[in-house]
Amino acid sequence: MSVSKKTTKTISYISLAILSITLIFAYDKWYTLVNFIYAIGLILFVLKFNIKLLQEYYVTFLVMLIPFFIVNGLLTGSCIENEVVWYDNSQNLAFRIFTIPIEDMVYAFTLILTNLYLMKRIKL
Repeated sequence: MSVSKKTTKTISYISLAILSITLIFAYDKWYTLVNFIYAIGLILFVLKFNIKLLQEYYVTFLVMLIPFFIVNGLLTGSCIENEVVWYDNSQNLAFRIFTIPIEDMVYAFTLILTNLYLMKRIKL
């Protein structure tokens, strides 16, 4: 299942705008800075060199968010007394979905997309 090329471009450009605008206001937060700069570069790169991968990946990522929220939620303190993973809110946006920093979703997006792109590139 995939989305159209037009929808892929629209999602990509909106994502790029949101990431870029956020960086203007949060350039001093390292976790945000590194994640968002890499995401911007990766989206631009894959958009240019393998838009078909993005067309498929946007749908895949939505499905992947289900286990992501379960596992990452537990690690960051949902349903347990002490979190396993702790984040310094001075280095991120301090905006969370449940207990998960929003940057973790960007990180998960880029982590999987990078691996998919490289695997397709070297034809594994």
